[in-house]
Amino acid sequence: MPSDPPARRRPPRLRDVAELAGVSVKSVSNVVNDFPHISAPMRAKVEAAIEELGYRPQIAGKQLRAGTSGIITLAVPSLTFSYFSDVAQRFIDEARTRHRTILLHSTSAGLEQELELIAGHRVGLGDGVIYNPLLMPLERLRAIANLPQPMVLIGEHVDPDALPHGVDYVRIDNRAAMAEATAHLLAADPRRIAFLGQLPAGDLVPEFSTAALRTAGFRDAVAAAGRRAPDVTWASVANWHRSDGRAATHALLEAHPEVDAIVAANDELALGALTGLRDRGLRVPEDVAVVGFDDIPETPYASPALSTISQDKTQLARRALDLLLERIDGHDGPGRTVTVAHRLVVRESSRRA
Repeated sequence: MPSDPPARRRPPRLRDVAELAGVSVKSVSNVVNDFPHISAPMRAKVEAAIEELGYRPQIAGKQLRAGTSGIITLAVPSLTFSYFSDVAQRFIDEARTRHRTILLHSTSAGLEQELELIAGHRVGLGDGVIYNPLLMPLERLRAIANLPQPMVLIGEHVDPDALPHGVDYVRIDNRAAMAEATAHLLAADPRRIAFLGQLPAGDLVPEFSTAALRTAGFRDAVAAAGRRAPDVTWASVANWHRSDGRAATHALLEAHPEVDAIVAANDELALGALTGLRDRGLRVPEDVAVVGFDDIPETPYASPALSTISQDKTQLARRALDLLLERIDGHDGPGRTVTVAHRLVVRESSRRA
């Protein structure tokens, strides 16, 4: 006959700590909640009892008493792009260290879903929102200052000089970063350099969009190097996926077989370009050098490994959460802009002998 399963040991409670330490439950609570004016001997006694019993404070209960949920919404344009899934994981990891939970929200359906997010935020999507807008008109973004929960913006598509009161913004300098990537290829004095990216409607794009900022950075580097229009080619894509990069590379080389350097507006396009070049029997970097942007997890494992601009995504998550938690804790004031670091990572795709 099977024996009865052993009784499950209940986790230690606040009262157990108080009894072991020989103090009141209130004193233990004050130590756990890090209240000021607690004597050093009292704190040491309680902390020793906590350690001995393995007591863990009930975070949910603390949040309930404080009137918070411990949940933060992270809204990104799409998780089909490796960049956004990588960024999301950094936020999840950073939030965990602060005893917070990330509620992930994708606005991949476009402007309608971005507007729905703001409408949902009015009735509460956790304690605050970290939001990467893509299509939201500036006038609608200004309206978020009237929402009950705080918000921090990340990514592009935001005018840092027009932030609503109480809304913070964390970004990288896309224009300077793309100029650096382009200058790296121009230093090898290519015959003809091409920019591979989204260039809608006659090169007219919103001033603060990813496409506009990265295109401007490419132009800056070309001008600084004294390169003239005949030495520069533009390859427009409908979207930012690898298939778009591959198709655009084929079209580019059909029209301009002399191209020997390609700057891609993101790594997805750059990886597609590598495939397109391989399709045509061209060697990278011997025949055509390639550089991307974002340093997604696949770039070191591409064939050849892809040179790219690496954003400090961990710092992006850390600073955005810092600002949001300050707002949740009651900080008020004008919107703040934080620019996190980037660096050029040179790998085999642009390293010519």
